[in-house]
Amino acid sequence: MYLFLLGRDPFLSKLEIAIYLNKQNISYSFILQTEKYLILDFNKDLDFKKIIYDLGGITRIVKILKKYNSSKDFDNKFIDFIEYIDNKFNFSFSSIDASKDLMNEMEFFLKDFFKKEKIKAVYKKPRKHSEKEKNYIVNPDNFYSWKLDKKGFELFLIDYKNIIYVGQTIACFNSNDLKFKDKNRPLKKELYATSFRLVRIMINLLGLKENQTFYDPFCGTGTFLIEGLFLKYNVIGSDKSSEMCQISKDNCNWIIKNFNLYNKNTFKIINRSSDQINFKADGVCFEPYMGPFLNNLPNDFRAKKIISNLNELYFKIFENLSKNLKKGSKVVCVLPQLKTFEKTTYDINKNVYLENGFKFLDVSKIDDNMHLENPIFYSTPKNKSKINRYICIFEKI
Repeated sequence: MYLFLLGRDPFLSKLEIAIYLNKQNISYSFILQTEKYLILDFNKDLDFKKIIYDLGGITRIVKILKKYNSSKDFDNKFIDFIEYIDNKFNFSFSSIDASKDLMNEMEFFLKDFFKKEKIKAVYKKPRKHSEKEKNYIVNPDNFYSWKLDKKGFELFLIDYKNIIYVGQTIACFNSNDLKFKDKNRPLKKELYATSFRLVRIMINLLGLKENQTFYDPFCGTGTFLIEGLFLKYNVIGSDKSSEMCQISKDNCNWIIKNFNLYNKNTFKIINRSSDQINFKADGVCFEPYMGPFLNNLPNDFRAKKIISNLNELYFKIFENLSKNLKKGSKVVCVLPQLKTFEKTTYDINKNVYLENGFKFLDVSKIDDNMHLENPIFYSTPKNKSKINRYICIFEKI
């Protein structure tokens, strides 16, 4: 059994892992889920380090070693399953729902066991991600609390309805590549930027195979194109701004050079309004223009005007997508919902996609145990955005 620790947007993380496993034809048995994690079982060995490298919404993968009905049942049998134990090593714990007392019991149990066995095991106290009592998880941004190699391991404790799961962390999300791309790409504009983590998740939601092609009709500075090339897709982007097209081109050439992607995948950038372009792609992935930048929440009158203009723009985009995509093709995009200081909200008109032959993908068919959702509300880290955002997966009818 393996525990998948979900990221900041758990519904988005669940949907990503479900589509990814389905795309890879990886069969699994559903064990249980909470708001913070999934536990799945597999009938064959998998490369979990590659899986977590490919995904953007999973922060840890933990191999479940043993489960107990009580901490009084703790024994040393699970220790036999821990990988990479040497004569001298570091160890620590993480948890998201174990009590402080349970964490202490396991710590004392292991220290006592190693002492009796005369094993040189050094306990490393984890760096707290939060000051909440039950949150002892190492901050994923730090990768691990120390270098995990053959001389160290991390145990993960779960207390689910009085059943205690003891596991070992075998893979952890490393954001270094995402940070490198965000910081070092030649050109960027903050107001046009989508986080690389979200972009990776959205691309994965397309469910495309490597070397297939997706199109971004609002390519801007090329974030989706950069990540697409990095994930081994061919990419097409368009933008009506010649400046943005040049930035996208420079950024795509940069990612190819810095990650040695020569002769692997291609990119094409078209300087034209995206409602007028003929293209050939297996899917579409984008975050669109969402109206003028808002310093403050608009009133109802202004919000209605903005949403009306967006409806007109998006209708033309979906109309053009419909002309170019084959039946069954997927479109993954962000759709805005405008908030006002009168506390009303305004949504994109459903006719924008329905009248152009698109419907929301029925994600329940992917896995009916995970309670998957589509669309999914996506919040900014502090939820201070003037616009609500929904991640949507559409299917060409």
